[in-house]
Amino acid sequence: MSALGGIYNFDGALIKEETLTALGNTLAVRGPDGGGEVCSISVGIVYRAFHTNRESRRETQPLVSHDRNILAYDGRLDNRDELLALLRDDLCGVETDVAIVMAAYLKWGVGSLPRMVGDFALSLWDPGSRRLVLARDPIGTRTLFYHHNKDRIIWSTELSTLLSLAGIKLEVEDEYVAGYLADQPEPGLTPYKGILSVPPGNAVVVQNGQLQLRRFWSPNPNSEIRYRSDSEYEEHFRQLFREAVRCRLRADGIVWSELSGGLDSSSIVCMADQILTAGETQAVKLETVSYVFDESPTSDERAFIRCVEEKRGILGHHLREDDYWMLSPFPDGTFADVPGPILCFAERHRKLCEGMREDDARVLLSGQGGDHLLWSGIDASPELADLLTRLELFALHYRIRAWSRAQNRPYLELLWKGAVKPILPRNVRARFQSDLKVPDWIDRRFAARMSLRERALGAPDTFGFRLPSSREQSESLLYIIGFVSAGYCQNLGCIDISYPYLHRPLIEFLMAIPFEQKLRPGETRSLHRRAFQNLLPERILRRKGKRGTDEVFFRSLYREWPRLNAMLTEARISARGYVDIQALRKSLGRARLGLKAPTVPLLKILSLEFWLRSLELRSSMFRSTAWSAEPANWPPAVQAAAANTACQTRVRQGTN
Repeated sequence: MSALGGIYNFDGALIKEETLTALGNTLAVRGPDGGGEVCSISVGIVYRAFHTNRESRRETQPLVSHDRNILAYDGRLDNRDELLALLRDDLCGVETDVAIVMAAYLKWGVGSLPRMVGDFALSLWDPGSRRLVLARDPIGTRTLFYHHNKDRIIWSTELSTLLSLAGIKLEVEDEYVAGYLADQPEPGLTPYKGILSVPPGNAVVVQNGQLQLRRFWSPNPNSEIRYRSDSEYEEHFRQLFREAVRCRLRADGIVWSELSGGLDSSSIVCMADQILTAGETQAVKLETVSYVFDESPTSDERAFIRCVEEKRGILGHHLREDDYWMLSPFPDGTFADVPGPILCFAERHRKLCEGMREDDARVLLSGQGGDHLLWSGIDASPELADLLTRLELFALHYRIRAWSRAQNRPYLELLWKGAVKPILPRNVRARFQSDLKVPDWIDRRFAARMSLRERALGAPDTFGFRLPSSREQSESLLYIIGFVSAGYCQNLGCIDISYPYLHRPLIEFLMAIPFEQKLRPGETRSLHRRAFQNLLPERILRRKGKRGTDEVFFRSLYREWPRLNAMLTEARISARGYVDIQALRKSLGRARLGLKAPTVPLLKILSLEFWLRSLELRSSMFRSTAWSAEPANWPPAVQAAAANTACQTRVRQGTN
């Protein structure tokens, strides 16, 4: 995952070379493979490279076109062959991803963005129209942040860069915190007031000092895929999933993949083995990494992990709970850009990054997104609400009876929960949904002011789907987009995490097929299981659920309680009005004794406390709360970075 950034002065003022150099050096930790800076009077763009494939090693970035367009591109282009066929005459023999993206922009302008399939973030300056474009892929796998005022915009893939150089007062954004605690933060926000994020699937277009947000991709609510038989759906799914994995194996050297023993990660690993055996990609080997728990047997998945390892004939890397404790001391001098549950697993994640670095591996495949798109939920299918919406009452009656038999649940309960409640307005649903109860340790005033109960329903469908099942699928997609785009893992290690289940063509397919292909009475993940009967070990294929990390969390609380208890005596989350500290102590006390407790919300609130403390550590290093854009006024650490540039290429141009 490479890094990029830049500055655009709206009034045409010259970008000073030392300013651009310093900005580039704040990105150097993400770009160990060099990079460059391009300055064109009032616009400066920087790039630091983190190469993952052969083509990227032939790039020179930022790329400058013949008519002085400037492009910095961090990404992987998955539909290269399709675009090459359309643009070959415009490429002059240079077929790197960044050259293809530049040629696409020169041909189609901002309309090139929806044509690009893959993970990416980019910044592009078009001097002809005096237009700056900042864009992210539809899932937001690459971060891209910006700060703007009446005079300029400054952007970066790193939040810490903007905190250092944007010249703004550091203030926590409560809207972000509320979204984080209730569900996922809104993708356009960051934890800091005055700093925004380019939302996934959107471009921020800056022209004449004015900013405009343009969405360039969303799933088509009118798209429908209907086949005559199950086998046709299964074949289409296998084809798209194989392509999703193959694209992400376009990495020279070794690729790592998480392996939990669940359907999602096991499918990625087994499909990757087929692709590698066929010699269809750049990667030479796949290594797996699994998180195992000796002291917490109710959380340990080794029996299922072993099924896949035996099928492969290869023992993977095992990161043991005993070696990398959850809730290990944090903050420890490390600044966390954003709060996130990963902070509670910081030591384990750092060990993962260290192991990949020792193996000279830079790409990690993750199964995130499979549950959200292929439907692991065991409640009655949203198809019941679809039937009620269409007033197909006889079909609704027979389907409720089928679900009642499969789940041994009362007919009227399924009618209410499966058919009626999903079609109610969101604010009404929030009142009826008992599992949306705000934890009693959340401050009541904060919960009311930020509407936490309604936020807990998740992001509302913004794509315009009509049927309840499609809206639920859309909301599930928005949840995983929010999770991925938040960049929780970014500042704890330099690796490229990629998500095969979030491959855009696969998403578009899964959003367009009938919902009953994914969930049937007595069978979750129906399409997934049927399609991979000949790929997965039988034990994996037929498993019905996964073990959680509750026991690991409870044991970790018990072990770390003296430190955590002392931390809570001066809790920042209490001082800021987010929690009732006594109620939180009570809930944590129950959890450390192994009694039932809401694990994920507690992990979130602890990670929020860790983040707020790391923010204080950062502020103590830089006493000024608002820094000037002039290098002479920067903190010493930033000035030192500016004086010690690692830049390989610098290009200066004379005109806009």
